[in-house]
Amino acid sequence: MAKIKDCNRCRFYSHSHFLVCALHPDGVETSVCPDFESADLWEPEDISHYIVLRDYDWHPLFTGRCPECNRPFSRLKLPPLHWRCESCGWEDDTF
Repeated sequence: MAKIKDCNRCRFYSHSHFLVCALHPDGVETSVCPDFESADLWEPEDISHYIVLRDYDWHPLFTGRCPECNRPFSRLKLPPLHWRCESCGWEDDTF
C-alpha cells in the first residue's frame, strides 16, 4: 500500500490494515495527496469568552460535594438546574 506521511492525520484515513482511505483505497502514487483534508481538531483563535472547565473543577457537578461544607450531593438524581446545599445554604451563582 502506498500510504504517505499525511495519511495518519487525514479525515479520509481508514485506520485499517487493508485500506488506506475511502478515496484512495490503495494509496496514492505521489508523495502528496490531492484530496488531503486535515482531521486535526479545530480550536478557536480567541478562547477568552469560552468557559474553561478546569476553572470550575471545585463545582459539585464535578466533585459531587458542596464546596463550603463538603456535604455530598446525590449522584442518583439528575443534577439540579440551581445548586443549593441544604446543610450550609451555599448556592451556585457562577453560571
